[in-house]
Amino acid sequence: MNAASARKHLSAPEGKMHSEIGEAVDVLYRDYGSYVTIAQQFGMSAKFWNTRHRLFQLPEGIRWKIDEGQIGVEQGYQISRLTSEEDQWVLALAIIEEEDLTGKECQNIVNLVLNQEKSIRDALSVSAGVRFDRIQPLLLPLGFDIRLSICKFAWKQYQNWEDLCYRLILQGIAVDIGEVARQLEELASALRKAGRDEK
Repeated sequence: MNAASARKHLSAPEGKMHSEIGEAVDVLYRDYGSYVTIAQQFGMSAKFWNTRHRLFQLPEGIRWKIDEGQIGVEQGYQISRLTSEEDQWVLALAIIEEEDLTGKECQNIVNLVLNQEKSIRDALSVSAGVRFDRIQPLLLPLGFDIRLSICKFAWKQYQNWEDLCYRLILQGIAVDIGEVARQLEELASALRKAGRDEK
């Protein structure tokens, strides 16, 4: 995004995704130097522009969930306060899975991490009663760490984790195991023959 298109985005932010607004702020912040100056130029408050900029600086998959409306702006802002990207992912997944974590609860959780040096998991457990030993039903039992890894990979591709798993399962079914075995046997045979020829 160049400065001209960024100005257009900020002049009429209605209907734009949060990530688009945040990207425009990111481009113009270099020129304007402060959110107050951006607010004076384009309206809204400095906090509005600051928040959108912070949302843009989150990992791409989390930004997608914010754009989709599954993570609220205030929740996203609280995620952005965490300094560890891994902590950001953990809180984002907890927000999606718990469905009732408010922005205020997220603020309390983040404050525990930042001010009392609790781990994000301890803070979520203490403040919101989030259980990390809970199993998400899918054909195989998936613990929290596995779900976290899958979600990170899926969200970066703009997919829900269930859709990614379904796609990968379909890809696996489409593999012709007999053909793979035949090709491996041909390779093994060629290697054996090459080994004999070298002797």
